[in-house]
Amino acid sequence: MESFADFVNEKSYISPSPINHYKSVKYSKLQHHQDGGNDGSDDDEDDLREERFEKVALIDDDSGDNLRDSAGSGDVFTVESAVEAIGFGYFQIRLYIVCGLFTAADALEMMLLAVLSPALRCEWQLDHFHVAFLTTVVFCGMCIMAPVWGFLGDKYGRQTTLYIVTVWIGYFGLLTTFSPSFIWILILRGMVGAGLAGSPQSFALMTEFLPSNSRAKMLQIGGVAWALGTAFEISMASLVIPSLGWRWLVAFSAIPSFLICVLLKLLPESARYLVAAGEKDKALSVLQKAAKLNKSNLPSGRLVSSHIGRRGNFSDLLSLEYRRTSLQMWFMWFVTAFSYYGMVLASAEILQVNNSDGEVKGADNCKCNLLKADDYVTILLSTFGEFIALPLNLMLIDRIGRRYTGAVNSFGMAIFFIILQIKMPKSMLTVIMFMVRGFSQGLFNFVYIYTAEVYPTTIRTLGIGTASAWARVGAMLTPFVAQVLLDKSLTSAVWVYGSLGILAALCAVFLPIETKGRILPQSLQ
Repeated sequence: MESFADFVNEKSYISPSPINHYKSVKYSKLQHHQDGGNDGSDDDEDDLREERFEKVALIDDDSGDNLRDSAGSGDVFTVESAVEAIGFGYFQIRLYIVCGLFTAADALEMMLLAVLSPALRCEWQLDHFHVAFLTTVVFCGMCIMAPVWGFLGDKYGRQTTLYIVTVWIGYFGLLTTFSPSFIWILILRGMVGAGLAGSPQSFALMTEFLPSNSRAKMLQIGGVAWALGTAFEISMASLVIPSLGWRWLVAFSAIPSFLICVLLKLLPESARYLVAAGEKDKALSVLQKAAKLNKSNLPSGRLVSSHIGRRGNFSDLLSLEYRRTSLQMWFMWFVTAFSYYGMVLASAEILQVNNSDGEVKGADNCKCNLLKADDYVTILLSTFGEFIALPLNLMLIDRIGRRYTGAVNSFGMAIFFIILQIKMPKSMLTVIMFMVRGFSQGLFNFVYIYTAEVYPTTIRTLGIGTASAWARVGAMLTPFVAQVLLDKSLTSAVWVYGSLGILAALCAVFLPIETKGRILPQSLQ
């Protein structure tokens, strides 16, 4: 594992220390004298420069922070070294619990799409196109707002943005309960989707407090919260829809967001963000509390800022350093969401086709076939497939690296998608759906972790938000494959997913930056 000391000496990440530069100047001057020197004019200039280094503090170009005090004896540390020194402990566990509950609450709203469609189709006599558009409008809201939330997170803080997002999701989710018509369902679910676009804020916050040696493992375990949320939603739907109806399910799904809003008080603002925003005193206070909870100590000296550039600047995503990474990751996010939500939606569709008892595919009717008890069991069992991503990625991500882990998940997802075209009994179908859900969830874990690690603090949530917007484009389009095309040709639909999965696997292998063991960058250099 690459240490922090090794990292800061790499020219590709951080420019050489002014102290080291000073030493190199001294050495060069000595060599110059030994080699005969010149008329002394250059020596005089070097003497003046040395005097400035010895008598005046070394100043960081942007932040104005002293890297050494005037006496030359003061120790300093950055937020990066502080996070490494604090290590992993109770502070991160508390973060994981709160962020995990936030993720689970989001999963309730997202998984609602899979079980709400059959009920609305029957109540309002909807055709496949309308059902597909119900899903698309949610992701349309997410696509529009994802970069906005990312910009706000980098500009005004992760915690502040999370408060707004949580209230937004709960408010519009609860209003959906009272929808008088299909049009109102579309409007309100679109607003819920706009709020869900801010979910990556919690992931970024968690990432920025994790030391490098435990970051990948903990972020992988974070996927358990999503899987538990989706499983809980399916279980609740199987009980609520047959007895109370879909409106009560929508209401129950919205309530957790309001409860999470209270728990957000336990989340501190990101110390990395505070330093980037120039609020070092607040950042130091957060780090001191974290060290106290973990029963560890901060490095000696005082907190300084590393080189800080502009925050929330979109053009940085397409800078020479990150252009190729951004373009490839946007494609991978597109495929990930397209495939994951495609399987979520296709699960109910495939089961409904099985329940139609000889009904002609593509016929002009509403196909009002409510999910049966064993259908809910099948969806629930396939949902548990998301848990297989945890041990697989934990085993691979720090051994073969991020890029190859992403390729394994993408290729596995593609293969099992293609197998779905084979006619098989429901038990075998459940197993294949289980594997698709597992690999697609593993791919989601990969894109979140890699994107959070590869971008610097100044554009981290913007980077995740923009990539997430491309994911929502994929999610907007997938209903027309998983619900419309699949109704006409299962083979055509699964080959669309399989082909994109294979392309995404190749894209993962050729990502330009491997983030395994890499300290989170603070800004563009």
